[in-house]
Amino acid sequence: MSFLFPLYLAGAAAIGLPILFHLIRRQPKGNVPFSSLMFLRPTPPRLTRRSRLDNWPLLLCRALALLFLAAAFTRPFFRSVSSTEVDSERQPVIVAIDTSASMTRPGMWRDAMNLFGEVVDGLNPGDEIAVLTFDHQPKVRFSFEQSRTSSPSERDALLRSSLDEVIPRQVPTDFAEALIFCAEMASSYEGSQVSDAVDQPVRVVLISDMQSGGDWESLRSFDWPESLRLDVRPLDRGAWSNAWANVLEPSRLDDEDAADFSSGDDMNQVRVRVSNSQDSRQSRFELAWLSENGSVAESRPTNIVGGESQVVRLKAPTESVNRLRVSGDDVEFDNLRYLIVQDAKEYELLVVGDDPQQQDARESLAYYLERIPFGNRSRTVTLTNLESVEEDVLIEKSPLFVVTRPCDAGEVDRLKRFAETGGTVFFVVADDQPAWTGTLSSAFESPSLELDAADVEDYSMLSEIKFRHPLFGSLSDPQFNDFSKIRFWKHRRITGLNEKVDIVAAFDTGDPAVMQRSFGDGKIMAMAAGWQPSESQLALSTKFIPLMLNVFEMSLPREKVQQRYFAGDRIPAELATSLRLLTGDDDVADPDVRGSEEVAGRPKYFDCPGIYECDVPNGKMTFAVNLPESESHLEPIDVSELERLGVLLEDGTTREVKLADARQQRDMELEDNQKLWQWCLVAALALIAGETLLVRMAK
Repeated sequence: MSFLFPLYLAGAAAIGLPILFHLIRRQPKGNVPFSSLMFLRPTPPRLTRRSRLDNWPLLLCRALALLFLAAAFTRPFFRSVSSTEVDSERQPVIVAIDTSASMTRPGMWRDAMNLFGEVVDGLNPGDEIAVLTFDHQPKVRFSFEQSRTSSPSERDALLRSSLDEVIPRQVPTDFAEALIFCAEMASSYEGSQVSDAVDQPVRVVLISDMQSGGDWESLRSFDWPESLRLDVRPLDRGAWSNAWANVLEPSRLDDEDAADFSSGDDMNQVRVRVSNSQDSRQSRFELAWLSENGSVAESRPTNIVGGESQVVRLKAPTESVNRLRVSGDDVEFDNLRYLIVQDAKEYELLVVGDDPQQQDARESLAYYLERIPFGNRSRTVTLTNLESVEEDVLIEKSPLFVVTRPCDAGEVDRLKRFAETGGTVFFVVADDQPAWTGTLSSAFESPSLELDAADVEDYSMLSEIKFRHPLFGSLSDPQFNDFSKIRFWKHRRITGLNEKVDIVAAFDTGDPAVMQRSFGDGKIMAMAAGWQPSESQLALSTKFIPLMLNVFEMSLPREKVQQRYFAGDRIPAELATSLRLLTGDDDVADPDVRGSEEVAGRPKYFDCPGIYECDVPNGKMTFAVNLPESESHLEPIDVSELERLGVLLEDGTTREVKLADARQQRDMELEDNQKLWQWCLVAALALIAGETLLVRMAK
């Protein structure tokens, strides 16, 4: 028997009161004088027994009544045998351990294994546990089924051995993917059927460095289960000084050079963005080009304060270079940046229309195009003026036609065939010739198209710009997207366009300014105004060069095989059959994980950075695989930030306290069902009634 409130048993001590009262000898209270005894000396009676119980039944009724009354207040109940066994208390636990690149830092994996050992040591014999590791994808290492079918001693040994061959890999972290996987595993969990067991809700234990660079935001759209709690076990190794570098693409805009396009990219230099971590204690680092054999080809120091980024210009690497190294920080996993140095490709930009040599240069559209640095270290571009549209233009060499005059029907047909094969045709309507109507009507397949000069009172400006379009995409940042200072003195009003024509930008009058229609693999675009000074201020503005560079960039033929990938990216099917790792840290790859991610013997994901090679129809192709920059952001997030993302966290209550609360709740349910206190109260009342009868009978 058990009691909800055992302290009330102290009330049972009250049974001593009837016994005490029965043992007290009462002296006569009244004196009756007798005249015949008035001269004698009083003598008290001599007792042979000092204490004697005269009425045992009465004493027993009183003592038992008090005892039953005290028992009623203790709320007694009977437990089953199974409910008293500690082994039947069961807690399902899911342990998720981070094995991403940031966990390769010195001491991190050892600390993670120590925390995992604490979780294992804290298990009860009846607990069930599942263990998974995660980086960009989760992988189950020990399942609930294995835990259910093994004894407690075997389970602990199997748990530790399941991670013997696991090491962190050079791949990014996806926390959202891992936690969503854990939540789905908890929702589908089916525990073993143990009678009267105390089943606690599933608990997820996360062992990680909690780096801010991992993907967390995807949790916002996930509906976290109400009964699931996350127990975060963060790894605290103090502040780290970490620097990383990224080689910028030649045409890519950065904060330092975005405002100055006129100078172009120096053909003998490469722009490298170097970043330093927020908590870094170091500011001096060294950048070095490494050749294939690991020797330093070129190096230079740089100074960057913590939390800042800086664009550094380095001498362009030679063909023997395949890596950029950053040294001088505490972290090594992101110090290498792999790259492929390729010969510059040759392109030709074809201009059909005016020749700057035959007219005023300031009014020639081609004059301004000739001064744009279309070339960079990866390509050379020559501008060729044509009198007419030629046949059989190779897209690979001449991806862009800029047409500045009206064309006849034959030329338009040739331009449309050029666009269908992947080229880009850019019409610049810089005058009011009536022939433009027929040219654009045929080019855009808009029979009802009409074109005439717009009535501009003072000037017009661009509005309704689609900054998601590649033409304006590089200028979408707030510091670049102000076009209000570019004024157009003249423009054409174009109406009756085909519904398939997309308006990329419009004038503030509502007339289309830039329009595009796709044909096959290419496109035909048109601008309803010129950029020369008599038409607008565009050619003399800082927006002109980036816009023309964007037109050329979007005209370049797409590579059939992507040249750059990141670790964790899915391997395209056309590469998987012949993929080979030439240079990289292949030793960090987990063979178990790689084997589990294979389809028909081919790996599904790039599992380490390096230089890869594959077979393509024209021979062999090499490309670089790198870590995403996000993995270098090692600053841990605040655990409370997870609550903002909808994750429910553990409240810090120990398991012993939770089990005690569960037992208390179970005991209250048992007592409420049995209601033994009522029978105790009935027995006490019956004894009190019997005691009353005995007292009356004794009189």
